[in-house]
Amino acid sequence: MLYTIQNLVKRRHREQGYCLHIRHLSIRVGARIAITGPSGCGKSTTLDILGLALHPDTADRFHFLPSKDSVDIMKLWQHGRHDDMAALRLKHMGYVLQTGELLPFLTVIDNMTLTARMAGIDPLEARDTATTLAESLNVTHLLSAMPATLSVGERQRVAIVRALTPRPQIVLADEPTAALDPYHAACVMEAFLNAIEIQGGTLILVTHNADWARHGGLEQRNFLLETGAEGITAVLDDSNGLPSSTHDAGEHLSC
Repeated sequence: MLYTIQNLVKRRHREQGYCLHIRHLSIRVGARIAITGPSGCGKSTTLDILGLALHPDTADRFHFLPSKDSVDIMKLWQHGRHDDMAALRLKHMGYVLQTGELLPFLTVIDNMTLTARMAGIDPLEARDTATTLAESLNVTHLLSAMPATLSVGERQRVAIVRALTPRPQIVLADEPTAALDPYHAACVMEAFLNAIEIQGGTLILVTHNADWARHGGLEQRNFLLETGAEGITAVLDDSNGLPSSTHDAGEHLSC
């Protein structure tokens, strides 16, 4: 398994009280996963935790196995080994944010190749890979442009190319088409999934659109919301081989 997580908890300070609880989550190498649920239920938080960018409060188990050796992520957090986690992100992960987050002072092609060059990939190789991906996503005509001149959809395509150029083992995508209208969202997502299919690797995507996830052929992991005296708990649990589990007592509201 690429990830194995048991009883991971992350609390947020909100007026009503909020807790993210990953009771059990296993993700195998090569999986195509969609984590679904409405806005605010903890999807992006979960992605940041999987991306080793957000410190869980507690966890019985949080193991990451990008190669033959398993890494105990909670031990890295406990010992403040942030550089080790940054190295794991750079070596194994590509991240697509909701709004692209391009660097405004770099051209499109320099944004596309930035992560690959940081990972030590030869600049010419990175440029060749980025150009091929840009062609598949129909943005080759923008390579010399600056981010400020791009539409929202174009920026998102550039961000996808940047994430995929290093050929990462894992691609994490946070609502990658949330800022687009339905037509352009469908076009971008189709190109994105095609590129993932060609490159291989594992995809973990979060979305509020469960119907879209099913249509895209992705395995779903669904959040459930539980309400109790301490507020709302967003629960993710695939321990029964189902998208999510309701074996604990309490009021369960399907996301």
